Amino acid sequence: MKIFQPMLFVGLGGTGGLVGAELERRLRAELCGPDGMALSRQNGHAPFQLPDCLQFVYADYSESDLQRLPQFNVDPSLRAAYSRTSRATHNLLPNFDASPEVTKMLRAVLRDEVADWLPPRMDEPKVTPLHAGAGQLPTVGRAALFATLRHGLNPVLEPLLQAIDAIAKAGGELSELGGGKVNGCDVFVAFSVAGGTGAGIFLDYLHLINYAFQLRRFDGVKIYPLVVMPSSFGTATGGGREAELNAARALVDLFRLVDTQNAPSEGHEIGDLDQELGLGIRYPGMTPIRLRTGILPTGFLFSPTAGIRADDLRRSIVSLVMSLIGTELGDGRTAGRTMAADDDFTTFAASFINRGVQRSAVSPTGIGRQGVSTSLVASMTAPMDQLADLVAGRLLRTAVTDLVERPRAELRDGAVPMIRQLFADSHLEELWERRQLPVPEPDPLPRGGRNIEAALGERIADMQRLLFDLRAEADRTAAAMADRFAPRPAIDKLLQTVDPFLAERIVRGVPDSDERIAQLGFLGMLDARARTPQRPPGVTEQPPKIPRIKGQLGGLAPARWGDDDVQAAIQEQDLWYQWRSRQVWHEAWREQQMHWQPQADAAGTDLVRMVNAFRRHSDQERKTAQHKARELYEDRTGISYLLPPQRSLNDFYEDVVGRLIHREALRENDDEADLLLKLVDGDTWRQVHGMSRRDPEGAVARVKGQLEARITRLFAESGAHLEQRPLLPSMGTLLAAAAGDGEAKDQVSKEALDLFGRKLTGLLPVGFTPEGTGLLRVLVTYPRVQAVEEVQEFLGKTLRLPSDAKNSVEYRGVESDSITVVLFRSEMSLTQVPEARKVLRQWARAKDSEQAQDVLRWRQRLGYRDSWMVSGEEDRRVILHRLLCCMWNGQVDVVDGDPASPDRVRLRLHPEKGTHVPGVRLRLGDYPGGVSSWAELLRSYERWTVLDDERIVEDYCRELMQAQPQGLARAGSEPHPLFVDLVEKVAPRQLELLAERRERGGERIEGWVRPLWEFWAETLPAALDTEFGDQRAVQPTLRTLLEHIRGGTPTAPRTRDDFSASRRPAPDEDDWGTTQVSSRGSGGAGGQDEYDRDYGGGYDKPYGSERGDTGSRSGGRREEQEEREEYDDYDGRGPGSDRRRDRVERDEEYEEYNGRGPSPSSEREDRPRTPWDDDKPGDTGTGRDVPWGGGE
Repeated sequence: MKIFQPMLFVGLGGTGGLVGAELERRLRAELCGPDGMALSRQNGHAPFQLPDCLQFVYADYSESDLQRLPQFNVDPSLRAAYSRTSRATHNLLPNFDASPEVTKMLRAVLRDEVADWLPPRMDEPKVTPLHAGAGQLPTVGRAALFATLRHGLNPVLEPLLQAIDAIAKAGGELSELGGGKVNGCDVFVAFSVAGGTGAGIFLDYLHLINYAFQLRRFDGVKIYPLVVMPSSFGTATGGGREAELNAARALVDLFRLVDTQNAPSEGHEIGDLDQELGLGIRYPGMTPIRLRTGILPTGFLFSPTAGIRADDLRRSIVSLVMSLIGTELGDGRTAGRTMAADDDFTTFAASFINRGVQRSAVSPTGIGRQGVSTSLVASMTAPMDQLADLVAGRLLRTAVTDLVERPRAELRDGAVPMIRQLFADSHLEELWERRQLPVPEPDPLPRGGRNIEAALGERIADMQRLLFDLRAEADRTAAAMADRFAPRPAIDKLLQTVDPFLAERIVRGVPDSDERIAQLGFLGMLDARARTPQRPPGVTEQPPKIPRIKGQLGGLAPARWGDDDVQAAIQEQDLWYQWRSRQVWHEAWREQQMHWQPQADAAGTDLVRMVNAFRRHSDQERKTAQHKARELYEDRTGISYLLPPQRSLNDFYEDVVGRLIHREALRENDDEADLLLKLVDGDTWRQVHGMSRRDPEGAVARVKGQLEARITRLFAESGAHLEQRPLLPSMGTLLAAAAGDGEAKDQVSKEALDLFGRKLTGLLPVGFTPEGTGLLRVLVTYPRVQAVEEVQEFLGKTLRLPSDAKNSVEYRGVESDSITVVLFRSEMSLTQVPEARKVLRQWARAKDSEQAQDVLRWRQRLGYRDSWMVSGEEDRRVILHRLLCCMWNGQVDVVDGDPASPDRVRLRLHPEKGTHVPGVRLRLGDYPGGVSSWAELLRSYERWTVLDDERIVEDYCRELMQAQPQGLARAGSEPHPLFVDLVEKVAPRQLELLAERRERGGERIEGWVRPLWEFWAETLPAALDTEFGDQRAVQPTLRTLLEHIRGGTPTAPRTRDDFSASRRPAPDEDDWGTTQVSSRGSGGAGGQDEYDRDYGGGYDKPYGSERGDTGSRSGGRREEQEEREEYDDYDGRGPGSDRRRDRVERDEEYEEYNGRGPSPSSEREDRPRTPWDDDKPGDTGTGRDVPWGGGE
């Protein structure tokens, strides 16, 4: 595999860590090779060390999840290599155990930074301990992060900056891997929106990643969020209702941010404009941090299709990343044509994802823009790692079983020499020898019985004296030996020449051996040397008695020293002396037992621990292998394994072992045990022995890993004979052969080629396509081959690509042994992605009837007061502008209720009237007390676009969002009376009424009044002042068009720049931390006169800035009654007109999604009344007091 651009991967939370771990594994397999030495041979990297141009940073509150990262689960000798490119953010948690402690500190110390998004203490959830995670509450996760960043951003920035510095210096490595100079970087940020950690901190991390690159002045950066959706998790693994509620707000926050990146809006003035923070984030002691424009063009949503597992979805994400970073910029073809626009981008990822895409366009519904992307990736690989794992595991099991259980020929003659060598290597040679002091022989040799008897007596005395001397020497020597005793190095040295299973027998003894020393073994001999030696037969504690020595020939010849009876007496003395000398040594050694016994036991335990680990592996391997084999051969979605062409794994295993035996020059009748001893040398056994003291299973894995590396290399090797093809042909060879390359066909069997064709055809199952309705593009990467045209034609015919992607398929040859199909759908809004709509529906239902465990305020990041599902302030301005255009044209019918405050309205798609004209029915609800339900028009529209599952919703919305007054390019048309009265009568009266209600109700009804005031005082004026898109329009806005139609002189038209002018917000006004609060009407001061003229004076200031008296309430009721009577004439119907005909138009009707049917006007009296009801305190007509209860 080649790498063409630098990459920074940031994994947030548990899901981000799992994705990153899989990505690290795949990259190491591709770049470092099976033995980890591929880059070492090229440029001197440590084994399994990734190049510095690939960096990983992980952040999680759960220490247990962080400890599962690859760098903490490899052999200690490899951790330095892993840590060079992988960094875990350990100090992300504040010094608090519970979330209430965190929020208490934030409210006290960081009030300004958290006031907009940290909810009040009422019903606050309590998450403890924090080191286990954020309790699936994103607001808790974000609060913990802010507590950590209280004294600065260093805890987050430090690992990011270290990774960026490494990338900046990696230009040389990048060029060696196939890339050019470092002129950009692709940043992939993986997280799920189901939990509390990833969903809680992702928005901050996106800003801080951008800030870190800015600090290093690193340009050309693109950030791509990789978002795992809640449907990827089961109820037991973090899915369900809580996950969907988390996802709803997380997706809205993410794609509002993406929209501002794709369609930034900047005013023409700079400086101290008192602007709200907007989508920037303010951290303690910092100026607001905002993303650089264009750095975050889209976000990828990953939802599982039918049959895909969670781990396969993570592999799909990894395949996407590897395809993007491993594909060369400017070397592709789309439907047979060479790409020409790659030079506009710094990396292939930026080219493929962003080329030809229009994400700044407003979505068909008018809510948000088109920055959402979804993706799925299918890949076919030869699972060499998994196959090597299975073969190596079985080979090791078979070999260990044989080496442990069968008799070893080496023990017959070699056991005693090896035990003696262990004594020598342990510095116990004197203990093995048990040297006795030499007894001096008489000189001259005595003759005659008396003289010989005397000499024998003197000899016994010498022996007793020497034993006394030996005792002192033995004590000194035993103490020295005990100090020098080192059995572990001795066993290590033994393992240089024998395997650990034979060494274990040498050390612990061979019970069935005929040799006493072999039976005892090394440890048994040490113990025997500490016990009293066995007394030889006939030997007593006391020295042997001096026998009567007689001469020969009946005493005629004097006795000589060499006579048989004399020599027998000498031998008896020597035997006694030898036993007594050994007794002295054993006693001296026993005196030192407390010094040497622990070392001996530890050495024996180490070796037994190591051997037992291999035995446990052998016992468990069969069951484990069956599970792995089933997983390897089961049908997977999105992951296809090209398996061996042999009929079964047993046949494949035997072929591998047979070919290995030949390759290692072993005899034909040799088996797995001989193969193991050939493949694993003494140095490895010695290293494994050292590892087993700390990690016995790791020691087994080391040996197994060495076997796997050799087996993996064997897979691609041809046999010694020409007819022996590779056991696993490369994907490139198979692809070339399938495309018709004759030379490649000679290298693969027919069975392998047929299997390859079947697997490739089934790579994309039916329905395997990313969610959504946006433009679908396909990237097909394949192993680089010579026959490019033939291979691409073959892939185009064989792969079952989705029908809507036939003309947007891009083929790229890469240095990788896999075929990957990236399905990428873009140019969508959230409402165009089914799962996004699903979670938004869940949020809407929860808002309608919140359960105790929902704690919705604690599932957001930017503002707990935001009552809108998806739309932002700018969206609502544009939507209302279009709906007002419909109203101008008479396309809005009041179906139920009073025209001044309708219960239900119908939006016709065209100005024509009649039941045949398609339309949308929206329920606005009932607002007694003079409060108009027109303020709910936008909220009802939003609910319809999100909650309705009909595919035609987009088409209806598209028609509505193109509405403009008829005759706009000519003289204009007369506005419908409903429009005129809404603008000139209803709106001013609503402002007066709301101001009065707020004055009387105070803070108790603040939450009710706020959204209504924003509609009448901000959104409606802004919609009236929104310019038409038609440049031929006779007037630029609805307000000026109304003046023009009436024959007045309109004021100077407002420009788009006027809409971005800022104003100072009121202290109690909340932008929910997401959008910049625009001035009333989104215009500048130039429109003030018209506003005062149309709406009446006194309401030019923000909501809540004044609380003036608005006059008599009874007068207001009389005016409302008069307005209702006037409205009865709309649509040509009088007060008694029958409207039932409209109610039966079910195919054009939109009903509420809370299970209630349409509510006729006759039922309105039974509904609960709103808090601004005009009933007097204690009025029995409503059954409850009004919220401001106290009268005038």
